[in-house]
Formats: sequence, C-alpha cells, structure tokens
Amino acid sequence: MGKPMILISSITYAMKSRDILFSYGIKAYVERKSGGNTAGCGYSIYVPDRTDEAERILRDAGVKILGRAERDGSS
Repeated sequence: MGKPMILISSITYAMKSRDILFSYGIKAYVERKSGGNTAGCGYSIYVPDRTDEAERILRDAGVKILGRAERDGSS
C-alpha cells in the first residue's frame, strides 16, 4: 500500500501544514519528494490517516495544495 502524500507549494507551507494538522490531532510529516517531478519546491506532507480531512483543513486554512500522490514503500 502506498503512502498518502499531499503535495505542497513550498517548504514554509509544508512546515505550517504539519503544525496545523497536529493541532487537529492529525499526524503529519514533512517529506522530501523523490523522482523527477519539478513542480513546487520538492516537499510534501505524509498523512498516514484522515488524508481527505487533512487536505480539506489545509485548503480551508489557505494552504496552496498542488495535488495528491501515493508513494510506494514503508516507514
């Protein structure tokens, strides 16, 4: 199963997003994107649970979301 990732427009927003989600009791982790995709700054938020809710919260908070992806692997 892949890891649900929310693609963020900047490292600043990635860190802000993590803090916002933690305040809602949602675990979220800033991760460096891998691969050749050059859109954005190269960071995303890994949200293991409640990903749809997390994305809604971030959009409501004014965070620019570039999209969603699933990354294979564990950790």
